[in-house]
Amino acid sequence: MLDVDWEKYWKGQNRILEVYFDYLLVEKGLTKNTIFSYRRDFKLLSSFLYNPDWFKENVFSEKTKKKDLSKISNLNKVGRKRPLSIININQEILKSFFEILNINGFKNTSLARFYSTLKQFYDFEVRQNIMQENPIEFLDKPQIKRKLPSVLTETEIEALLKYVRRSPKKDESLSKKSKRIKIKCLIEVLYSTGVRISELVNLKLNDIDSKKRMLRILGKGQKERNVYFTSKVAKSLDEWIDLISDSSIFLFPSHSVLGHITRDSVNKILADIASDLGLDRKKLSPHKLRHAFATHLLQKGADIRVIQELLGHSNISTTEIYTHILDSETLESVNENHPLVKSLS
Repeated sequence: MLDVDWEKYWKGQNRILEVYFDYLLVEKGLTKNTIFSYRRDFKLLSSFLYNPDWFKENVFSEKTKKKDLSKISNLNKVGRKRPLSIININQEILKSFFEILNINGFKNTSLARFYSTLKQFYDFEVRQNIMQENPIEFLDKPQIKRKLPSVLTETEIEALLKYVRRSPKKDESLSKKSKRIKIKCLIEVLYSTGVRISELVNLKLNDIDSKKRMLRILGKGQKERNVYFTSKVAKSLDEWIDLISDSSIFLFPSHSVLGHITRDSVNKILADIASDLGLDRKKLSPHKLRHAFATHLLQKGADIRVIQELLGHSNISTTEIYTHILDSETLESVNENHPLVKSLS
């Protein structure tokens, strides 16, 4: 029988993890929500190490979904006296863990996340000389089929910009004029810089360097980067900033608790524009404008490393999705227009 109950065992694993989580929080700048997700993954692994037989039978039970692991101790079927620790396991044990998850219907996206979480942790433990080698590095990483995002064409972007840059009506009220200028500025900043929606709504006036036509962005993991905008966007920014109250610190202020425009407000603006232009609502969103920014830069010959830096991607493989989009579009164009294809049809 086990000589330690589940709660004591999990507290012990938590003590091991705290140093790593502090590193993620302080050194890597990850959010508490992200670390909470990591802790949840390690709790799943720990329940497997504590009692593999119980885990195999209950990993997809309702109680496990509700994070109620209190009955593990009462279902012990393992012969060893003490369960293994997360830093005292090998490749075969991890392989068995992933096999059970796979058998019990975990999606490849979840398996890939577990793999990434564990690899980063064990890499850290090796660097700290706690472990001699990373037990997961010889396992194959679960493969995820990436669905290529749909991208707004340059023609659609031109129609969008023409719409937001339209001339005011003669009887336009001050409030409507202000709203029109705000929307034009918002759309142009999104497409011109490729910033995330979270980055846009949090933009402050002192993040703008008008002389260099540059925005200082605080991105994921509290990482700073610079993005750049065109002369037309500079004019739109100046026009909009002239209408903002002197007391505001945000580029897009509002009366919300946050003090700035919300994601939902931006999405509502884009939904209304999509309706006016006859576009599919799903095709016009802040993230779709980000995709368009990157794809169109790549089409014009921009270096992918530059695009990676502008988007704030920590890994080049994330940026490379845009090369696949272009490959797909090129193939489609060849299939539609090549004379040999036409002669065979």
